Amino acid sequence: MPDMFPGMNPYLEHPDLWPTIHPRFVTALANLLRKEVSDRYNIIIRQRVYRVSGEDSLVVEQSGQSNCSSGTLGATANGVNGSVDPSQQPIPTYIAVPQTIKEDYIEVIDHQIGTTVTIVEVLTPQRKRPGRGRENYEQRCEAIFGGDTHFVEIDLLRGWEPVSAYGPSDADYQVLVSRSDQRPKAELYTWQVNAPIPPLTLPLSRPQDGEGAQASCTVDLKQALIDTCAGSTYNFSINYERDPIPPLRPEAQRWLASLLEQAGLRQSGQIANGYDEVKLKNRSAHLQA
Repeated sequence: MPDMFPGMNPYLEHPDLWPTIHPRFVTALANLLRKEVSDRYNIIIRQRVYRVSGEDSLVVEQSGQSNCSSGTLGATANGVNGSVDPSQQPIPTYIAVPQTIKEDYIEVIDHQIGTTVTIVEVLTPQRKRPGRGRENYEQRCEAIFGGDTHFVEIDLLRGWEPVSAYGPSDADYQVLVSRSDQRPKAELYTWQVNAPIPPLTLPLSRPQDGEGAQASCTVDLKQALIDTCAGSTYNFSINYERDPIPPLRPEAQRWLASLLEQAGLRQSGQIANGYDEVKLKNRSAHLQA
């Protein structure tokens, strides 16, 4: 993966890539946190599992079915000359397939007092787009905000509306840090796609934790992204000659084109085309299989 981006690589947000990147990123982030916290704290990766169906499900292609059905129908209705009435041909379509969603998150546990002091969430499309996944996530956030656990929400997806807090309208990415003893006040880190990712200060101690508690630690989200992509094959899945999904704003698109040209990944003056819809659906079906 070319490390030419000052911050987030917008191509990683592609709906076919992010579901595979997300757990690796959470693991990389947890590994960095383990190096920054004292022996008093444990960094645990948890997993939530839930099902979505109906309009909340992704639409996947039932590949190889339409041709078979078409041939069967033709053999029945063609009569002697083998012709088929077009009105009797099946129409290729897609169906919403129920899914089991598994999403990782991080808990920081103070084993001296035996409680979770900080929860770190990295957003996914299911948590951001309208539907059951977002509703469940909002309910979890509401429960956390009513308790004494610090909360950190990392949003590296430009698509859909922010969940817990709104930043400046020109912000592409954001991180919310909600300290339990300062609510409803919180801290919001925001940056654009062409800017470095700011260092994240993760709160650890609370007033009731007693002596010896570590106040906070600093983690490098950019390094977590680098570690996530190290040794992976993501670079072979990305076509840098095309625009990222979701699309960037015009000024950011010009910046990206110049960056890619300098890196030799896009020809000078090349007009990037949109992704092929059929290929995207086929890739989505493959990832869900």
